[in-house]
Amino acid sequence: MNESTLLLTLADDCQHAADLLCDAICHGCQSCISEISDLNRHALFELSEGERLAMKKRMQAGVLCSAHALSQCVTRAFAAAVLLPAKPPALQPLCEIASASAQLASYPRQLLSLSEAATPIQTYSLHLAANKGRGAHALLLTNVCSTDAGKSLLPLALALEAHRNALEYACGVLIEQAYEVE
Repeated sequence: MNESTLLLTLADDCQHAADLLCDAICHGCQSCISEISDLNRHALFELSEGERLAMKKRMQAGVLCSAHALSQCVTRAFAAAVLLPAKPPALQPLCEIASASAQLASYPRQLLSLSEAATPIQTYSLHLAANKGRGAHALLLTNVCSTDAGKSLLPLALALEAHRNALEYACGVLIEQAYEVE
C-alpha cells in the first residue's frame, strides 16, 4: 500500500459514510447504520496499516496525519449514526445538516486529486457547504432542541456537529499537505 492509495481509500470511506448517514437521516435507512459500522472498521484497519508503514519509516508524517483526520470523519459519522432514533424525525434541519456534511465529504477526494495534478485549490464551495451545515445546525438547536420535545435530539445534533467539524478539519489538513508538497 502506498501513501496515495491509503488516503484515497480513506477519502472514499469518508464520502460513503457521510452519504449513508444522510440516507439514514433523510430516508430512514436502518441498514445504513450497520454499513457505517463496517466502514468504520475498515477505516480503522486502513489507518492501522498506515501506522505500521509509518513505524517502518515508509510513510511521511504528514500523510499519516491526513489519514488520521480522514479516519476520524468515518468514526464521527458512526458516532452520529448510533445516536439516531429508531424512527428519525422528519425534520428539515436534520436533513440539511446531513446533506451539507455529505457534500463536504466529497471534498477530500477532490482535494487529493487536485494536489496530485498541481491544480490550484478553490475552497469557496467547500466553505459554502460547511456554512450551510452550520446554519442548519443553528436552526436545529434554536427551533427544535430548545423545546421540551426536541431535547432528546441534542446528543444527535452535537454528534452531527462533531462530524461536520471533523470533515472541515480533514479538508484543512489535506489543503495544508497539498501546499507543503508544492
